[in-house]
Amino acid sequence: MPPKPSPQGRKDGTIHFINARPASETERLDIKRMVRAHVGKWLSTQTKDRAGSAVEAAYPPPPPAATSADPNADAAVEIDPPSTDASSSPSPPSSVSSPECNCSANPAQPICIPPQTTEPTLSIVPRTIIPATNAHTCREQCDGQEGCRCGLPGVDGPNPLYPGEYIEAIGAGCLDPFRVYTTKYEPELIRASEEYCLSCLWPGLTPGPSIANMKSWFPMSLSDQTLFTAFLFGALSHMRVQALHGWIPRQMFHARKQRMLETVEMETIKLVSREIDNPSRAVCDSVIWSVVCMAHNKADDDLAESPPPPFTAPMQRLQWLGVYGSLRPNLVHIGGLIQMINLRGGIDKIQLPGLASVISFSDVVTSTTVLGSPVFPFVPLEPSRRGKTMQDLLEYTDSEVDQYHAQFQQLGLPRIFAEIICAMNTYIALVDKYVKGEKGYDTCLVADQRNLIHYNLISVPRAALPGQDSICTQPEDIIYESFRLATLIYSVGVILPLPAQSSPLVNVAELLYNTLLPAISAHTTLRLWDTPNGQAVLLWILMLGGIAATQTPHRAWFIATLSSVAEINRVASYNHLKQYLARVAWYSMACDKPGMELWGAVEDYRRKATWQTELVYQRQSG
Repeated sequence: MPPKPSPQGRKDGTIHFINARPASETERLDIKRMVRAHVGKWLSTQTKDRAGSAVEAAYPPPPPAATSADPNADAAVEIDPPSTDASSSPSPPSSVSSPECNCSANPAQPICIPPQTTEPTLSIVPRTIIPATNAHTCREQCDGQEGCRCGLPGVDGPNPLYPGEYIEAIGAGCLDPFRVYTTKYEPELIRASEEYCLSCLWPGLTPGPSIANMKSWFPMSLSDQTLFTAFLFGALSHMRVQALHGWIPRQMFHARKQRMLETVEMETIKLVSREIDNPSRAVCDSVIWSVVCMAHNKADDDLAESPPPPFTAPMQRLQWLGVYGSLRPNLVHIGGLIQMINLRGGIDKIQLPGLASVISFSDVVTSTTVLGSPVFPFVPLEPSRRGKTMQDLLEYTDSEVDQYHAQFQQLGLPRIFAEIICAMNTYIALVDKYVKGEKGYDTCLVADQRNLIHYNLISVPRAALPGQDSICTQPEDIIYESFRLATLIYSVGVILPLPAQSSPLVNVAELLYNTLLPAISAHTTLRLWDTPNGQAVLLWILMLGGIAATQTPHRAWFIATLSSVAEINRVASYNHLKQYLARVAWYSMACDKPGMELWGAVEDYRRKATWQTELVYQRQSG
């Protein structure tokens, strides 16, 4: 008896062909639905067959007899081979709205409200997190970059991407084996960039909640051409900086990726410009995310060798600070981003998981680079820490703050400086335990602690407000502003160690020089700081100013002034000097190398001054 026909009128086992290059949008959607239905049927069959897998594993069937089948029968058929010319494939039209972004249709209120969905889904494959079998391998262990799950030296084989978080992917490790991308670029390069984002970039950018964030970011990008292209741009730019610094093998970023990086940069700018002209899309989460990518990534920024920062701080790559700090932020895109968030109603209105914390981190880094105040409120990585204070995150006591305040109060400094210095010393003590190998290290918590400390510091107002004279003349203003600038030097050098390309240390050193210049004479200096604690604070300020002024003309002034103040306090050695510095804040691992170099210059200055004095005396005697 012949088999019954299928309900659709098709015979079981029939091969159905699809057009790899549909002629219309309707045909493309029909093909997508057909592929999805086929994948769903395949998954259902696999689920049913899984029940008998244990029996088959215990009692495997005998091997099949050899046949004379075509030797090429098992060869993969490449329906849409990758093109080396990005322009050979037409670009799909941009979606007006994405499943993750329901924008208002009212042009007067272009506010985007994400839907209340519990589980975001991908376009073709199920929600997928692939193992990092093809991910990069760092040349050296990631310093403080615990979110990077790449293979590390001394580890046999690749590490799993996320322990306990593995969902089988269709297509032997391909994120989208059917290549239904929202862009026109080479699938192999796209897949490599996606794997890089999932296995390296995003886990390091938002350590802790990175998995939850990626469950929203990645599906949204697959249905949004603008965000998809921006993520490609960000991944390739990040990879380029790592390769140029030697943090990953140079061959990982070859000439094809550089060409693609330059192309997607221009494409991202074009797509974002088009989205901004659309009132219903102008301030959606995906467009804001795209502008963040444009603001902190570049295709051709010059990373020429520059003198390294004088401090040897830990955690230089936490949240990829070493990467994004190597590229000065694009202030044009930063300005556009600020306007978009203001139109949205503020950073609190952003609902896409993780995006607000990324913008907050961007704000902290940018404000530090340009020596401005932060624009947005601080948003931690962990949502449960929102609204917490430095004392909540670092768990120091009021009595510890009182001890610092007792020292600084004699100089007329407000209590906020005592809180910041106490928080810095508590943070450094925690980091020092990690650096020395203590376990139980929470990267997410440390990142939030660091960012909140620095955020509070750069939020402290200047003594000379904008519109007034930038040079302080009143004694209390000189003390206030010089202490604020010295604390900023310590924070930029040790707490939030920015690379040389974006570090403001030279500019801060010049501001400190101009602030202290009215007190250049020993008599004025002693009058302003004429207390034991005041002398310790002055030595700390001069040491940090002299270190920051390395390779600048102002370093000689700091050396001469430091020599004078050290002589007044009878400081005979560097170890003796450190006793004064430790009264405020001094992390030996980060500060001793430049500190000893500066003290060596002070001793040379003393010897030279002594020799010149003796020479003058001999001439007068003769």
